[in-house]
Order: sequence, then C-alpha cells, then structure tokens
Amino acid sequence: MGAALLAAILVLVAFVTIAPTEDERFSSSAGSMEAVARSLGEGDELEEQTIGNLSFEKVFREDGLVYFQQGRGWLGDRAFGYVWSSHVQPRDVEHVEGPWYTYTDLED
Repeated sequence: MGAALLAAILVLVAFVTIAPTEDERFSSSAGSMEAVARSLGEGDELEEQTIGNLSFEKVFREDGLVYFQQGRGWLGDRAFGYVWSSHVQPRDVEHVEGPWYTYTDLED
C-alpha cells in the first residue's frame, strides 16, 4: 500500500512539473487565437471553444476588441481571459505581447 501511494505521488509530482504553464500554452495558441480574432465580425460570439492549448467559455468581438473569456472568479463576478486588439491598447488590461492583453472585469 505504501509503495502504491508513493508511486501515485511521484506520478502527480512529475505531471505537475512537466505540465506546460499558462504562458507556454498561450504562446503556442496565440497564432490560432489571432486567426479566430480576425475572422469574427462585430457582435459575433462563439460559445465553449478550445483554441490551441487553451479553453474558453466564450469568444466575442465587442467595440473592435476580441475577448477570449476563460472563466469567472470563484464568486462568479469577474470575467477573465485574453483580449486581442490590433490597433489600440484597451483600458484596464495588462499587456502580454504584441496585440495581446489579459483582463479581469467586474460584471455589473
């Protein structure tokens, strides 16, 4: 029993240490995400999408910005994810790279 538990712990540790980070998953997914961003028209929305190595609750274009919403905070009051903006830096975001930003919004 002790050997099985130790083996399970070692497998879990190995999985966690070799699993790609959020930054690595984003970097490998950004090209596919940008293709989706460029294809969406104003007001378009996609529900539950996996793009590259990232999953999103929804992807939508609003006011020229394309939001890749990953989820909501534990209280359900904050949407978060990535936003793509090829022309301007959106407000209240953190720059990631190129036209990519992360956001956390308080829902009304």
